[in-house]
Amino acid sequence: MRTILTLLSVVLFINLSSCDDSKKRPTTTAVSDFDYSGVIKEVIQTSNYTYCLVADDNKNLWIAIAKMDVAVGQTLYFNQGLEMKEFHSKELDRTFSSVFFVQKASTEPTDASIIPQMPQQPVKPKIEKNELTVEKAEGGITIAELYANKAKYANQKVKVRGKVTKFNTAIMGKNWAHIQDGTDYDGHFDLTVTTVDEVNIDAVVTFEGIIAIDKDFGSGYSYSIIMEEAIIVK
Repeated sequence: MRTILTLLSVVLFINLSSCDDSKKRPTTTAVSDFDYSGVIKEVIQTSNYTYCLVADDNKNLWIAIAKMDVAVGQTLYFNQGLEMKEFHSKELDRTFSSVFFVQKASTEPTDASIIPQMPQQPVKPKIEKNELTVEKAEGGITIAELYANKAKYANQKVKVRGKVTKFNTAIMGKNWAHIQDGTDYDGHFDLTVTTVDEVNIDAVVTFEGIIAIDKDFGSGYSYSIIMEEAIIVK
């Protein structure tokens, strides 16, 4: 069995090359592109994901894959994924110290084309500024105020009202929204929000959540400011 230990150093998004010190299967097997494998020790099913504790002789590793039927004792073949540390699943009400969201996985080492695909990984979109004016939420702050005082609001719960300009669902167990309120600080006019709530594009909503600063998901997908664990409030 090929070792999965080297996966612990991989914090890459989809379609990136693996680290130089990873142990791969021979490239002569054209129908298979799996880099790692492990025996499944535990399975947890959710509405969108299947969480698997996989292991070789040396290390246990939690991975999250697109929902599929797997069983304890099976060998799971998978490729590199994005590591999320201290990831909290609200559906399970459980925090994983480390979990890798894997793009492809199968119980067979070949025929990779028939395996299910993961829900999309977060891709930082190109953001265009909208010409709009949104009234600040009562007891809240504007996007410009947030960026102008990022250190002040780090790790604090705040309210921000804005118009939803982009929205993606089921990315690493969260929904991702982008909002604008018409304010701008030094070229920063957009706020990324992660939430379990669902919203419509162009809706004006007030989010309340925790502000994280300088959040880096790897491979250039970093955010100077991001609001996490947000809920929609009136």
